[in-house]
Amino acid sequence: MTLPNSSDVSITYHPSSDTLHLNFTATCSGVSFGQAYQKALEAMLAQNVGKLLLDLKRNVSLTEEAELLHPLATILPEQLSRPLFIAAVVSEGQYRYQIGSSLASYPPTPAQVEFNYFTSRRDATAWLSEN
Repeated sequence: MTLPNSSDVSITYHPSSDTLHLNFTATCSGVSFGQAYQKALEAMLAQNVGKLLLDLKRNVSLTEEAELLHPLATILPEQLSRPLFIAAVVSEGQYRYQIGSSLASYPPTPAQVEFNYFTSRRDATAWLSEN
């Protein structure tokens, strides 16, 4: 399954790993990362997919990237039919910024959601395959 894409955003399902892959390559402000991320989360729920790989290493600004946790509390229901695992691949600078930020100020995510940051796509994929 491949969901409707643009040249700047692709959301692809990989059935062998039960993983949605959001690849965001927009370099201009014409395409919103927030909208693409919301679409991916909604697709996870609608298609009952358990894993999401966010490939954000190059093209998401720190202000947009800082909004990765907030949508989990606002888009996802409190009770999910299965656990969800989300891996975000970010640059080292984004990782330091995000970990250095006050994560405690974000709304709590549903209990069945595990979210993790990685600077290596290989490490993110390995983590998702373990879950």
